[in-house]
Amino acid sequence: MKNDLIVRLEESHMQPSRLLWSAYLAYHLRGQAKFPFKPLAVIQRAQGRRVRSMIAHAYRTVPYYRETMTRLGLGLDDFRTIDDLTKLPVIEREQLQRDPEYFVSTAQPLARYLELQSGGSSGMPCTVYHDATAIFQNAAHAERERAMITALVGRSYGYRETVFASSPGTDQRVQGFAQRRGFFPAGMQIHRQYLSLLDAPEKNVSLLNIFQPDVIHGFGSYLEILFSYLHTTCQPFHRPKAITYSSDGMSNTTRRFIKETLGIPIVSTYEAIEAFKIGFECLHGRGLHLNIDLYPVRIVDTQGKPLPDGESGDVVVSNLVNRATVLLNYRLGDLSFLLAESCPCGRSLPLLAFPQGRSDDWIRLPSGQIMHPQPVVDILEDRETIWQFQIVQESDGHFRVSIVASPTCDREAIAKRVRSDFQQKLGDDVTVDFAFVDHIERTAGGKLRPLISKKS
Repeated sequence: MKNDLIVRLEESHMQPSRLLWSAYLAYHLRGQAKFPFKPLAVIQRAQGRRVRSMIAHAYRTVPYYRETMTRLGLGLDDFRTIDDLTKLPVIEREQLQRDPEYFVSTAQPLARYLELQSGGSSGMPCTVYHDATAIFQNAAHAERERAMITALVGRSYGYRETVFASSPGTDQRVQGFAQRRGFFPAGMQIHRQYLSLLDAPEKNVSLLNIFQPDVIHGFGSYLEILFSYLHTTCQPFHRPKAITYSSDGMSNTTRRFIKETLGIPIVSTYEAIEAFKIGFECLHGRGLHLNIDLYPVRIVDTQGKPLPDGESGDVVVSNLVNRATVLLNYRLGDLSFLLAESCPCGRSLPLLAFPQGRSDDWIRLPSGQIMHPQPVVDILEDRETIWQFQIVQESDGHFRVSIVASPTCDREAIAKRVRSDFQQKLGDDVTVDFAFVDHIERTAGGKLRPLISKKS
């Protein structure tokens, strides 16, 4: 089966069968576990092929690239390697947020794509569309990191995994999208238990003990609270064979407790709505191995100029996989730096330092309960009327909210709805002050923090 058969069927608006999608997944699964160990030159050649293919697709079907390349006098022959993508402007999150369809391919009807909204961790929620080929390739590319986990578990499929996420989370939506299109034999599935990060640790520990997972996955910050609770209470719990986390960070103290005290291997992954499989940590823990053939990364200063290895700056990623929302030279908003050294694990993929400052502040309620910030961030995810926001917790029972709204926003209605939602989720004794502003102050590194805690 040719690699681009599904792509041609999709662009002709024909619906591939479920068996064909399953065959497409099997095709892309081949060799993924060993790919990171290939010579760097081989990986770079694969990268170059993806660059040329994506540029041709973008120029042909995506309004932003067609107009930008024409304005700059650039043609397809001007793009041969990843370095050539620097000829394109850096795309800021604000551009994607305010006009998401400007970056979407017209090769397929919009309804055929999977629409995902960011979790608002940057303070600027946005919409990103993914095509089915990207969803199935993502499942295959996960084998690069999953190979480590399955080696620890002792089998490739049929194991149990507990996932802590918001509901319905991105993982659930992506997996549901794939399962509606492809045929997955029961023996090749992973048995997943989804638990809400809105629930208290004691409740989730009880459910986890009943399910007895081989693997636990979740937000780094939620797992930090979970294992802090276990450490404090000494409550018995089922120990998995491996722990993975993404979305935000975890302190070194918690990582050491999990690895050294509990003896459980732990690795992180670097993912985003805009680019699924950017990188992953190996068991040596030196940093994140970057999937440069799929999502090449550059580190730049605030003006978009490249920075040398070891110097911290903005992470700029190019998605060479997704053919729906096409993002080349996209500033993620994270701060990190490239590591010059190689990893003793033998993988040729270069290393990125763990992103700095991704952990969200937790919310403490007047009752003393500690709560993950995602439910509060979700309140302000109205992509049509709220462009940016920031929540400041002044004290346990008092919040201040700043909103950059669209010109068509009904400010009185938004304030009423948000205040009601705050009290519904946090309790009637919580007060909220609102301010509609023209802009929100960023950190010295250029990031917009969605939640700032000033509580004592």
